[in-house]
Amino acid sequence: MFKIGDKIKAKIIDIKDGKISLSIKALKENPWKEFENKLKKGDIVSGVVIKFNKHGALVSIKQGVAGLVHNSSFGSEEKLKKTLELGKTYNFQITLFESKDQRMTLVHLDDVAKKEVE
Repeated sequence: MFKIGDKIKAKIIDIKDGKISLSIKALKENPWKEFENKLKKGDIVSGVVIKFNKHGALVSIKQGVAGLVHNSSFGSEEKLKKTLELGKTYNFQITLFESKDQRMTLVHLDDVAKKEVE
């Protein structure tokens, strides 16, 4: 991304033991702020599955803003991975949204519809 001698803008985030820690990211607007008073529990959003982990699937609704679809909403990790594919876009319902703490949980919209039918 950068090489020695490049001129960049950065923010000093720490000075300790004669070392200076810099951050380029700290100069950018926090992407969660855009949704601070716009999204809430129950809202429907579109998102891309970007990663699987031991807890479930990580879904990005915008670069830098992602939430977790927990395995338990599908019954098992295996069922979640059979339903959701990496790189694909799906509709989700927000079950928790805390922009201040950068936390969001989601359920797959098809899964919500199935539970309502049952």
